[in-house]
Amino acid sequence: MKASTKMLRSTILKASTLLLVTSSILITPTISEAANSKKPQLANNQTTKYPAEIIKGISLTLRKEMHGRLAPGEITEQIENMSKVNAMDTYIRSFPKDLTGSKVREIVHQIYKIDLDSISDLGAGTKQSVYPDQITSSIKQIVDVDDIDSYIRNLSKSEIMDLYLDSYHYELAPSDIRVAINLIFGTNLDGISTLENSGIGLFSKGQWINQSNEDLFVVHTSDDDVDVKIYPTDYYKKSTGLDELPSELQGSLKKLGYYFNEEIGAYYYADPNGQSVPDYFKGQTLGLLTKFISTNYSDL
Repeated sequence: MKASTKMLRSTILKASTLLLVTSSILITPTISEAANSKKPQLANNQTTKYPAEIIKGISLTLRKEMHGRLAPGEITEQIENMSKVNAMDTYIRSFPKDLTGSKVREIVHQIYKIDLDSISDLGAGTKQSVYPDQITSSIKQIVDVDDIDSYIRNLSKSEIMDLYLDSYHYELAPSDIRVAINLIFGTNLDGISTLENSGIGLFSKGQWINQSNEDLFVVHTSDDDVDVKIYPTDYYKKSTGLDELPSELQGSLKKLGYYFNEEIGAYYYADPNGQSVPDYFKGQTLGLLTKFISTNYSDL
């Protein structure tokens, strides 16, 4: 691996430890199912980081905001080095029309390779009987129902997102849209963006949320975020000669409440009350992994 790539990974890893990241993940697949998924191969086979439509929109924004002072090569370099959050923000600034829910979900799929409609169809995401007041109070402004909670419970997550954006006349800032996506789908796009080149694979809601050929560990959670499992990748085993998580990391995970589940062959945690694990626990888990990788495996 080139030195510049190692430095980039190290920088991202250190930043990631300060963030509460990740989203809920769908039906927990078996380890073999995750390894055999075809979706990451499609993403990794792309010749550019983002699709042509996204590159075109970002380029238009950069030229406009820099008053045409960027050469084509400079624009290409900036786009290839953009985080997914920055790419989403920059692309949306090029979009001339109000962003409907379906268009936002399309953009998320183009940039993150995350299919929010699939998550909605599967009914996956954070386990919650009632959505946060930020969501329900906004939707209540545009629908005439007595029991807003019951009404929303009968809607798909995509439908809830559509109504939420409609309640703001499709004029939400990209950062506010991402907050809504996290509240509705349990998918933290800001946090997911920080995992790029981190060495952590994230399999979420039946699809790879983050993955590369050089990931060291994989994190799974269940469809409703109630349980989590962590295991090493084949790349890690080949690179280190170890068949299991290093003992120091095992000890740290145990302190968070994980234990080795022999049946699934992974370190495992389940919320004792059957509730979705909170964001701070997700942050602790991923922060622990990123810090461990930064300290011990920055050269891999």
